[in-house]
Amino acid sequence: MFAFLQAAIVLIISVIALVASIYAVFHAVKTPDAAFRAAGKQNKALWLILMVVAALIAFVSLPWPLGTGGGTVGLLGLVSLAVVIFYLVDVKPKVSGFSGGPSGPRNNNRGTW
Repeated sequence: MFAFLQAAIVLIISVIALVASIYAVFHAVKTPDAAFRAAGKQNKALWLILMVVAALIAFVSLPWPLGTGGGTVGLLGLVSLAVVIFYLVDVKPKVSGFSGGPSGPRNNNRGTW
């Protein structure tokens, strides 16, 4: 019984890691490179590479019945999960507010008049 519970928990964590990493990839794709530079968070290419590699590792490490890996509890799985969590907690909030073009962020506050 406990083996089934442990396997179910690892499966749930692995699927959540895969979904979160795919979400992070799509967010990084739609965010302009200028937003990463304005936030001081390296560049878009680096984050895209990190997120795609994290998504691939999360996909490969899916446990049975979805995959053949041992789950995200392995070293690579934990590292990829840490990268995705760092992106979603630290990088994403800083680059999401960016709405500017080449000149930087725009102020759309026109006052109350």
